[in-house]
Order: sequence, then structure tokens, then C-alpha cells
Amino acid sequence: MVKRQQDETGFVLPKPAAILDLAMDDGAPIRVVRHGNLSGPRVVLSHGNGFASDSYFPFWRLMLERFDLALFDIRNCGRNPFHAAGAHHYPRFARDNAAVHDAIAGEWGEKATIGVFHSMSAIAALLSIIEDVWHWDALVLFDPPVVPPEGNPQRGPLVTEGEAFRDAALTRKNRFPNPSELADVFRYLHPFRRLRKGVAELNARSTLRFDPVCGEWLLCCPGPVEASLYTEVAELPIWKKAGPPARPLLIVSSDPKSQDASKSAPCCKLFCKTFGIDYAFVPNTSHLLQLEEPERCFATFDSFLTDNGIVA
Repeated sequence: MVKRQQDETGFVLPKPAAILDLAMDDGAPIRVVRHGNLSGPRVVLSHGNGFASDSYFPFWRLMLERFDLALFDIRNCGRNPFHAAGAHHYPRFARDNAAVHDAIAGEWGEKATIGVFHSMSAIAALLSIIEDVWHWDALVLFDPPVVPPEGNPQRGPLVTEGEAFRDAALTRKNRFPNPSELADVFRYLHPFRRLRKGVAELNARSTLRFDPVCGEWLLCCPGPVEASLYTEVAELPIWKKAGPPARPLLIVSSDPKSQDASKSAPCCKLFCKTFGIDYAFVPNTSHLLQLEEPERCFATFDSFLTDNGIVA
């Protein structure tokens, strides 16, 4: 039976079965927490820019009964103490992913391992596999912002969207008297309009830490550190080096048919068609699809694993 503890958002978060504290090769701390069915297939999950893995509880709680779940936050985010702004970039995240994968296998034993990543962490996973480095037995990536190359008509809208997110992050307030104030911000912003009830509060609690010195709640990852990732992604060599995947890979996008679709949605569809990657989308969702339609996202993930013989 999963032991649970109540947090102040109203969600009931599980108490970790184990905690693994790691130091990357430059000293950056990353904490991995283990949940779920320890004898089941292993899932390693991480998050998008401006979030933390606990923000995705509405999605990953659906895995607890059947999967051995390992959650980690990208460096400088969530549970991890802030380390350094200079090393906060996609190639560094890709190296961290490899180190986390190997440390989990070393500490908790080797077994079939599925990587489940959203947006920022999904891009880091793609960076590894285009270099033909597969840490995972299978990958399920949710709505990675795969920016097409110059000359493609879908490049401009996604770049412009990224620039708008960058500018918003640069001007974002970084300290709050309490998490409820940040939750109010999430409820007000258009990109968060479809979130399930309670997710705004959950995300606020997951992305803030209390500073006893100033008596306020500070963003774990300050806005200026988050900001550059929204535009850095456009310069990555993903489209230049991608090809048919060597192992099972599914990209699940937000709804490209929606009137207010994220600009990442049609790019995901085109990327998969171009390189022979399995593709699905979740109707009536935006970029935060796992926090809007978690049951549908889980069903898509689970069907993919079943179809590829990874789970029965």
C-alpha cells in the first residue's frame, strides 16, 4: 500500500519509497524520489520549463499501482538547491539525464526503463538520441518544442511564441508572500486556462521554496534563468541530425486542431512525419496536456507500451 501525506494544495502526494541524492560532474545536486510498485516496469519522469516533477502529480499518480516510478527535477528546479545559472542549458540537461539514468540503475537495480518527459526535459532526451545515445528502453515525449529549420513556415510562429515566453520569464516576479499568490497568477494566465482544478496550487507549491532569511517564498528557478531556454531551443541541431528511432519512441502532442493550439503542436506532427516517429495527440489540450487531460495522456502512454511489448 502506498503511504500518503496531505499537502496544502488539497492533493494527496505519496511519501517516497526511497530518495537518491546525486551530484553531477560539476557539483550540481539532483534528487531522485521513488514511488509506486517497486517490482513493476521502471518509469523515469521529469518536467517542462518553469515546473517541477511534483507539478505532474495528476498524471503520474495514475502510474503508482503498476510502475516503479522515479521522479527527478532538472538542475536548479523543484527539489534541487540552486547551483549555477551558467550551466542551465539543454546540452547540460542531456548529460544530466544520462547520469541520472545510470545512478538509478546502479542504486535500485537494472530493469527495463521508460523515459517520460515533457517539453524542456523531452528536448534534452531528443538531444541524446540524435547522437545515437539511448539511455532508455523506450521514450514517451510530451509536446517537445521541436523548432523546424530555417525556411520552414512553421518555424516563425514557434520562435515567436518562445520569445514571448522568454520575455514573460524575464519580467516575472521571483518572490511571493505565500504560494497562493503565485497560484492566483497561474489561474489568471492564458496558457494555464485548461488546468485541472487544484493544479495551479500544486504547481505553486512545487516551484517555490521558503526562504527563512527574508521570510518569503522564492522561485526555485528564477525567471531570468528559465528565460533563455525558450529561445535556445531554436538553435539546437535536432532537425539536422534526427532519423528513424532505434528504439520505441512516441511523441504525444497537444491538439493541433484547436483554434488556440500551441505552436509546438503542428511542429511535433511534422517532426514525426519527417523522421518516422510514432505520433499521437490528445484532443482539446494545450502545451500542458498532462495537467489538463491526465487520464487520456496516461492511456496513450500505456497503449504505446502495450503495443511495443514493454508491458503486458
